[in-house]
Amino acid sequence: MYTATTIIPYTVSMLPDFFAPDAQLVAEEIGDGNINYVYRIKDKDSGKSIIVKHAENELRIYKARFVGTERNRIEYEVLELQRKLAPDYIPELYLYDEENNNIFMEDMQGYENMRYELCDHKIFPHVAGHLADFCARVYMNTTDMVVGAMEKKELVKRYTNVYPCEITERHVLTEPYQDLDENGVCPENDAFMRKMIYENEELHARVGVLKDRFQTKAQALIHGDLHTGSIFVTPERTCILDPEFAFYGPVGYDTGNVIANLIFAYANAGVTMEDGSEKAIYIDWLLQTIEEFTDEFRKRAIAVLKENSTDLMMQSDLFFDLYLDDISLDAAGYAGTELIRRTVGSSGVRDIAGIKNESAKARAEKICLDAGILFIMESERFRNGKDYTDALKLL
Repeated sequence: MYTATTIIPYTVSMLPDFFAPDAQLVAEEIGDGNINYVYRIKDKDSGKSIIVKHAENELRIYKARFVGTERNRIEYEVLELQRKLAPDYIPELYLYDEENNNIFMEDMQGYENMRYELCDHKIFPHVAGHLADFCARVYMNTTDMVVGAMEKKELVKRYTNVYPCEITERHVLTEPYQDLDENGVCPENDAFMRKMIYENEELHARVGVLKDRFQTKAQALIHGDLHTGSIFVTPERTCILDPEFAFYGPVGYDTGNVIANLIFAYANAGVTMEDGSEKAIYIDWLLQTIEEFTDEFRKRAIAVLKENSTDLMMQSDLFFDLYLDDISLDAAGYAGTELIRRTVGSSGVRDIAGIKNESAKARAEKICLDAGILFIMESERFRNGKDYTDALKLL
């Protein structure tokens, strides 16, 4: 474990040529996640900086929960691979210290946390295309049909991420559907939550199928926690961070999470912004972003597969359409589980939990719960972006 004082000499010892010999260095711990520690070390005079991401055996927020440190090695290697496949979206990596569980990487100065920016109702016209491009390039290029079945099986072993996957299986795909003390919504939605989430046997069965897919569908090397808090943006560029949950899993888990997190922003804007042109423009952009991300991902994924698939049984246009239909089915279901777990469960999001007016917050919760249930129960309806936005407009 480090402090803002001890991280400085350690960083200098590991990267002695990164800062000038006479640099006046300062450090701060800037992580706001649940698991790891993130330090920024900066030269006060030049402004040059670096990020050090550190993993302990226990959760940052709950010391009794053992999660190991293997996730740190996986994160570094996955970032390396993602940078090769989609370099525009990944920070530069400087060093991995396996002994001390530290990743040294570029400090993305000028980028802002996308979730925070969406909560301030800011528009990023390129982000949908960037995210679609990242997902298509990284995920399709790590499938059996591109890397080969034998090599893919070796990669599945290398990136088996035991403890982070267990966290997802429990926090996302099990506990939100149980009557637990840490769960809850606004009083106005409590009866609805109990009837439609806790007591809904068909919903539970369908989530059970999604949980089984998460555990068994080693489709591609996914990020595993791709939400707007792991995405950093400028008006022109997009950066994707924090793949410590990465493993070989269903592509739709990640794409569904992107869709769900855009819906959190949609629900927030719908209940917190004053009626008028600014609100109309912002909500229209969010809906367009959901549509563009969904449809562009499909288009770009098929393009990658057409160019790179080496499996003779997986090269026809019909196969590509069926393959992406299957991903779309998963994406709708996992968009639903993300919406429910962030609304009901213990890992809330600023978009909803940060709404100060209780009546407005209750309305936002209800939008998310209604959408989440619909996406899980009728996932076959959602093949393209307009399917999502048409449904949202009716909630």
